[in-house]
Amino acid sequence: RTPQNAGDALGVALPAIIQDDVVTYSAFSLLANTSIRRDLQSALGMPVSVHNIGEALATQACRTGAATDAQLAVAMWIGNSCHGGLALAGQPVTGAHGATANWPHLQLPAPVPHELDGRVCWCGRSGCLESFLSTAALEGDYQRVTGEWRAAADITTASANSDIVADSVIQVFEDRLGRATATIISLFDPDVIVLGGTFLNLPRLCERMPRKWPGYVQVDRSKTRLVGSEGGINAVTAGAAMLAADRVRSAGS
Repeated sequence: RTPQNAGDALGVALPAIIQDDVVTYSAFSLLANTSIRRDLQSALGMPVSVHNIGEALATQACRTGAATDAQLAVAMWIGNSCHGGLALAGQPVTGAHGATANWPHLQLPAPVPHELDGRVCWCGRSGCLESFLSTAALEGDYQRVTGEWRAAADITTASANSDIVADSVIQVFEDRLGRATATIISLFDPDVIVLGGTFLNLPRLCERMPRKWPGYVQVDRSKTRLVGSEGGINAVTAGAAMLAADRVRSAGS
């Protein structure tokens, strides 16, 4: 890209909460309280827009992905860190503090006794959903059961290949995710929940999670659909690019 081309713009999706183009919260301390947009625009000489990973995922899903027919969609990204986003009629809703659909820092719903162990999240609180549903959380659960560390992607693969121990760990993960997605339904009543991540068995999750909702939601039969974002991180990248294009069009109007 060249700065001389007025159509050039850069969209950036960050593992952070962003308010007024400033990173206010992030698991990565180097990002905290930085104006990434200002710094990148200065360095690159082109328009830049910065967004939360969940916001970018929700945008892509509603415009070209698995939620194009949704009036209201909530995105849930699960990876090394977890992120949420909400889109209304294809447009992201960020809220007063840039933290709309910040589900990872809600408390784990309906915890059983062994989940009340004070598991500490990077945000300084304990019991956050991210501390139970991230890559590190799954790996930690496996290590507590077996005494051995194993990568999250390997645990997922082993589970699919009938490894009993790996599958038992995955089933606990699924139960927690079921409670989390049920909470999303109770809070937002979305048409679609878009699930994306780096180690997830999306077809299995999308089949099993809705079966867990009846015990946690106040509707007889939820109409919310759970869909997987098969594009992985590429879907997030595409969403960030779409939001950058929106910003250019808005500036030119």
